[in-house]
Amino acid sequence: MTEKSISKKAEHVIQARKLARSMHSGVLSTVSLSVNGFPFGSVTPYLMTEAGDLVVYASDIAQHSRNMKADSRVSLCIHDASQSDSQASARLTFLANAQADAVDDATQHKYMSLFPQAKKYVQAHDFRFYLLKLERLRYIGGFGEIYWFSEHDWNVNLHSIAEQEAAIVNHMNLDHKDAMLDMVHSFTEHKSEEEKVNMLSCYAEGFHVMVNQEIIFIPFMKPLSEAYDARRAMVDLTHSARRNNLELAAG
Repeated sequence: MTEKSISKKAEHVIQARKLARSMHSGVLSTVSLSVNGFPFGSVTPYLMTEAGDLVVYASDIAQHSRNMKADSRVSLCIHDASQSDSQASARLTFLANAQADAVDDATQHKYMSLFPQAKKYVQAHDFRFYLLKLERLRYIGGFGEIYWFSEHDWNVNLHSIAEQEAAIVNHMNLDHKDAMLDMVHSFTEHKSEEEKVNMLSCYAEGFHVMVNQEIIFIPFMKPLSEAYDARRAMVDLTHSARRNNLELAAG
């Protein structure tokens, strides 16, 4: 494989990871117990961990939970729901092995922050977390842009900010609500000055905010790295947002 093709593949990994962060539910397919090995699909919310594995929260009585306990092989398919032509939109299929009760407390807390409606199920003892441990991925970015990614491809250039994430989120929520609101106005459909915004998480690809009870992912202009840290990324994105907002205001 040439250096150019490796670079092109790496670019598509970044786009695929942004897609996975931007979408919050997909079709989880499991191997059916009741219909003799047929694929069984059901829509489920998911969280993607920093490492790129997926987390789902499911009841033991759900059909897909029963299936996962019998056969851990699963897939989860997502697509860019903002596009009107689903065949032309970007889509991503995760092939993974489901592991029950393998999600740490910090990730469980992050899941509940992203999906606060799930908190009402905590008291139901038959709900549990599953880690979908990645094996391979299939990404279609558009016509002719079709790739298989290995777990190594998915994480080869990953810059971890796990140790700094809590400090970044707290700092932005305490000191930079105005900057986040500018970014929301510039990069989303939310335009009101009355919007309430709160940062929930931060990754190398971007960050999640809650805007009036809606979860939105805002990607950085480029992924974080040792040479391009979160502070610089936030400053660049804020400057870009404010320029965009001024241009829109000027007509």
